[in-house]
Amino acid sequence: MQLLSLKEITSKAENAFKRFPVTLIWAILGSFYIMHIIGLDSSQEIEKNLDIIPTLALGISWFIGAQFFIEQQTKANKWIWIKGLIVLLLFVFFWHLPDSKELDQNPIYLARFFLYLIAGHLFLLFAPFIKKWSKTAYWNYLKSVGVAITRSSLFSGFLYLGLVLALVAVNALFDVRIKGERYGQLFIFCLGIVNTWIYLSDFPDKIHGQTQIYFDKALEVFVKFILIPLVILYIIILYAYGSKILIEWQLPKGWVSYLVTALALIGFLVQVIINPIQEMAQAWTIKRFYPWFYVALLPMIALLFVAIFRRINDYGITENRYFIVLIAFWILGMALYLLIAKNRRLILLPLSLFGLALLSSFGFWGVFSISNRSQANQFKKIYEKTMSNDHLATYAEFNQLTSIINYLDKREAISQLDAITGISMQAAMLDTVKSKWKSYKWVDTSAVMDSLGIKLNPADENNAPNYGTNFSFYDNRNKSQTYDISKFSYFTPIYFGAYTETGMKVGDFDLMYSRDNQSLKFTAKEAILEMRLKEYLLKLAERGPNLNDLPEDEKSIELENDSLRTKIIFTELSFNIHKNDSVNLHNASAYILIKRIDHVEQD
Repeated sequence: MQLLSLKEITSKAENAFKRFPVTLIWAILGSFYIMHIIGLDSSQEIEKNLDIIPTLALGISWFIGAQFFIEQQTKANKWIWIKGLIVLLLFVFFWHLPDSKELDQNPIYLARFFLYLIAGHLFLLFAPFIKKWSKTAYWNYLKSVGVAITRSSLFSGFLYLGLVLALVAVNALFDVRIKGERYGQLFIFCLGIVNTWIYLSDFPDKIHGQTQIYFDKALEVFVKFILIPLVILYIIILYAYGSKILIEWQLPKGWVSYLVTALALIGFLVQVIINPIQEMAQAWTIKRFYPWFYVALLPMIALLFVAIFRRINDYGITENRYFIVLIAFWILGMALYLLIAKNRRLILLPLSLFGLALLSSFGFWGVFSISNRSQANQFKKIYEKTMSNDHLATYAEFNQLTSIINYLDKREAISQLDAITGISMQAAMLDTVKSKWKSYKWVDTSAVMDSLGIKLNPADENNAPNYGTNFSFYDNRNKSQTYDISKFSYFTPIYFGAYTETGMKVGDFDLMYSRDNQSLKFTAKEAILEMRLKEYLLKLAERGPNLNDLPEDEKSIELENDSLRTKIIFTELSFNIHKNDSVNLHNASAYILIKRIDHVEQD
């Protein structure tokens, strides 16, 4: 293999810049800007500038695809406006983003970013063939894309590793302190500039002129001995699993959808690779791949639909389930098209997926609108069932309601529940104890469920898994708290739980915790008082597993008899409730207050 000379390398780099000036300028400026952000000393400054990074990342693939499209036009100069349109759309995307601090709080923005990023890369796979079709030229183009991705990844990857090793060596041998940020900056330089430049350096100008098929032996080996065996393995696993659920008469697990999707994508990749040589291939696995793969795939697609619609029926549509349904219909459509159509055009694979990625990102048919409406309907179904059951929810229902509240709040769609609950859900997030609005972008679901009057029913045997339901709260140590101890003689902190059953001395009193019946026993000579905690813990459990926002007056128990008065104020508490109201107290931290009651005082 002949090595490129320095002159040839610089010539290729220069030609790539002349051919893709907008793309490379965007990549260079964007990479240096990100490197600048990484090098900032203040984490707040870094966070403030993060919102531009998704926009910079989006631009590269869209500009490359636009250039490929423009080059294939008879009058290319008349199509330059497409690049200006892309710049405008990128600006609109950036303007639409929230501040950097809120970017990761609402998943809608990141989901749209990934949809447009995927769409941009899919655009690359068909851009030169939108107006003119050539089967052999298209296959050669896809091969060039694959070779360019592999080559640029290897070159830039080895360059990065080599430079990192050089920095480590300088640091170790010469005691030169190198900031950790330099490695991140070096990674961005290799990925954004070197990788992009190498990727663009060898693409042929006349894409439609590549009409001869050069099917490498290495490519045939890769398909015959790696990809097709993987396809066969996945099919065997899925058919074995399908037989299992038919014999046991069970519904498929949701995880099966990922394996069916992987099987379909690998199968489509094999079809793309072998398409020009399939009829003349000697290997049976290649020659007969069509149609047996698609015939074998169709029952698995049915399994995929059963698995995903089972989850949707139980929990409604979320973004993930929306995309799985979308991919399932796409796989079904492409499988039928490749199986039935006489004049198959493989360009339909990336083109159709490109359209789905864009269309799903907006509109009432889009992923966010449909998933929000579905979750609101799911909330309505469970809420009405709970209301008819005296406001008592099972463990599964309680968790699903709080999960939906969190889901819709993150997507700024919590008001969709107003018509269902009859109250303002935004107002329900007001902390009724501290009179402060929610902070740090999380919902106080305990306060919301309390406003709705929904309580967890610990007596329901079906409301907890076998290991029980955990309930807990932990005191905010940064918050000061004042206690009135005027009615008591002794005040001391105590700790007790599942692994403590020893007595302790509190003034003149002996204190003993019993694990068997979850009780505290106070004794002083003949005076005895027993505080049973089980009923108290069962009452707390009605508020749900998260008790962190429990009102202060509900964190304490006060009890007295003829001889003793005592009060326990819990600061930390963790316990499980099992079936049949069985309670297991793990640990508790509290303050204990005790006083002997004299008969004179009673009079």
